[in-house]
Amino acid sequence: MVPFMTRRRTRVTRRSWAPAAAAAGLLAGTALLAGGCGYRLAGTNRFLPEHIHTIAIPPFENVTPRAEIEQRITEQLLEEFIRRGRYRTQAVPEGADALLEGVVTSYVTQPVEFTDRGEATRVEVIVQARVTLTDLQVRKVIWSQDHFIFRGQYEVTETRVGFYDREVAAMDQIARDFARTIVTSILEGF
Repeated sequence: MVPFMTRRRTRVTRRSWAPAAAAAGLLAGTALLAGGCGYRLAGTNRFLPEHIHTIAIPPFENVTPRAEIEQRITEQLLEEFIRRGRYRTQAVPEGADALLEGVVTSYVTQPVEFTDRGEATRVEVIVQARVTLTDLQVRKVIWSQDHFIFRGQYEVTETRVGFYDREVAAMDQIARDFARTIVTSILEGF
C-alpha cells in the first residue's frame, strides 16, 4: 500500500510579501526617475547669435475678422520667452537686439461633430500666421515662417454666451501652442 501523502499548508500573510512589493516599487520608481534625467530640448539655443539678449515683440498684426487673436498670441510669446529664462523681452524695437514680428493671416472655425438634429457640438479653430525674426544689429532676417498653422477644438454649448466662452478658451490654447512652437523653432533652429 502506498502511504498517503499529506500536504502541509502554509499560510501567506501580507507581511511576507509586503517588503518584496515595497522594494520592487522603489526600484521601479528609481528606474523611471533615472531614465528621464538629462533629456531636455527646450531653450538650449543652438541657433541665435550670441549677441542677442533682448527680443522685441510688438503686437502682431491681425488681418482676420476675429478680434483679439493677435493680442493673445503676442502675450503668449512674451510669456514663453520669459518662461525659458534666457532672453529679455520688450514691446518696442528700440534697445532690442532682435525683432519678432508677425501677422495673423487666417482665422477659421468649422464644426467637426454634430447632434442627431445636425447642430454642432464641437468646433475646430484654425489659425494661420506669418512670423519673422530679424537681427537688428546686422539688419538681417535670421528666422522666418510664412505658414504657421495651429488647430484647436472646443465644445459648443446651447447658449451663445457659452459658445463664446469656449471659443475664447480655444483661442487661449491655440495662442499657447503657437508661442511654444515658435519659441522652440527659433531657439532650436527648426
